[in-house]
Amino acid sequence: MESLEQLVGKTPGPRDLKVIDHLDKNALLWISVSSCMFVSMADNRSNGVSASIGGGSPGFVKADSYYLQIPRNMMDNHENIVEGAGWCSLFLVPTLKESLRVNGVVESISNDTVTVKVSECYLHCAKAFMRSNFWEEQAKYPAVGSSTEFCDLASFMLVATSNEKAQADLSPKGDPAGKLLCLREDGVWYPDRPGNRRVDSFRNVISQPNIEIMAIIPGSFQILRVSGEAVLQVNDKMQHHFSVLDKAPKLVVQIDSKKVSLETSEALQRAKLWPATAPTLAFKAADIWKSHVKLSKSKGVQAKIAKAAVSVPGALQKGLDFDYEKNLY
Repeated sequence: MESLEQLVGKTPGPRDLKVIDHLDKNALLWISVSSCMFVSMADNRSNGVSASIGGGSPGFVKADSYYLQIPRNMMDNHENIVEGAGWCSLFLVPTLKESLRVNGVVESISNDTVTVKVSECYLHCAKAFMRSNFWEEQAKYPAVGSSTEFCDLASFMLVATSNEKAQADLSPKGDPAGKLLCLREDGVWYPDRPGNRRVDSFRNVISQPNIEIMAIIPGSFQILRVSGEAVLQVNDKMQHHFSVLDKAPKLVVQIDSKKVSLETSEALQRAKLWPATAPTLAFKAADIWKSHVKLSKSKGVQAKIAKAAVSVPGALQKGLDFDYEKNLY
């Protein structure tokens, strides 16, 4: 991990401080207007990981401080959900580039409802949605006929991984079309870009290489699903291939793809993400992050400094604006 952090950078302390162990009022409001949820699930019985999408009318997922209640029929591939599975979800709100991340464990499954016990919650940075222009609906493509063509057109994807404790992770990725994925004879490749530097998915790939990705063309209900084993690479040719604005990624990931399939997501159809309509509730990412840092139970000098820093009026927003402008690639 030390050599990996030398490449991508260490996780800054304040970024970890934004994680809380419950759903606060901001998170509950966010979920109440969300019509789409991306999910990663880790099955400790098989060491497998799978990705799915949930979608419906805004507020289709019900929540309280420590539990999510998800209608089973609102989930794609709901038959893959098992009790005890690690759970990682990203809740989207139309037009907003940040997403709300909720981690936990599938506590129970009934005929109608999946109940998830929450262990972590935080707001995820906007970079993947910015790089992909996710909310700017692209031309409505006819059904894409091949995996290679889909890789060329996709600009957004979700990377599902897990660790040896069956804790699931879901990492959003975004890039201009043609710079997100590359399908070759030796597998499927994608680049690493600057993000929140938590490096959870990288830690997982090192200890548990099973991976599943879902790629999306904004405006389309089709997805490309890739399952296999991943390896982190420093590969000059592929790093050059994925260069954007003359900036090459420091790492690329190669998936020895065991399964590649084109699917239609009924959840995306129900979610009606495009054309995007802003919610009536106003959310300010900086205010949510500030609230979560103050709610953090982390102790020590670094925690005290971070909590004091976010209390300075406008400081966090200025930091976000600078990061999004200067560190997108």
